[in-house]
Amino acid sequence: MNPEKVIQEGAGGEGSGPAGDPAPGAQDHRDVVTQLFRDHNRALVKFLLTRLTSEQEARDVAQEAYVRLLQLDRPGAISFLRGYLFRLAANLSVDRIRHRVVREKAAVELFDELAEASVTEESAITREEVDLACDALKELPLKQQEAFLLHVVEGYSTPEVARRLRVHERTVRKYVTDALLHCRSRIRSESSGEGT
Repeated sequence: MNPEKVIQEGAGGEGSGPAGDPAPGAQDHRDVVTQLFRDHNRALVKFLLTRLTSEQEARDVAQEAYVRLLQLDRPGAISFLRGYLFRLAANLSVDRIRHRVVREKAAVELFDELAEASVTEESAITREEVDLACDALKELPLKQQEAFLLHVVEGYSTPEVARRLRVHERTVRKYVTDALLHCRSRIRSESSGEGT
């Protein structure tokens, strides 16, 4: 959105005369803010770039500062509008940084909770289930065993496993899926057999 257009249209609600015409003082205020934009916008964006992470973010904050300046009830009470504009933009940038820090902190906490939950789930797997899975794996053809161990246990990518085994990636995916299904089936059948 063009800030100059916002300035031209921005004060059209409050302070307007009949049929949306600007009140006498409102047009003067818009003209002053428009001139501030023309004279100082580049400097304002550069100033904000020293505080924020991207030029787009700096432009967004600058635009918000102009809008706030347009919404002042008594702009004539502020003798140095340029200084006020920069102070307003600085405050808005601090607010934006605070919001970003809060969001990032919340995301980190969420990932920490998920990591703790996955550790708890992993620790719930009993040694017996691991032994059952190993036994089930030994029942499979050698290439299926290798594909499963390389991909799931050692963490090789599907293309890497395909190169090592000299098979298509599709075949690796099938081997790994079949091995997983076989192991799960064996664990379930052994678990249900013990329960009866």
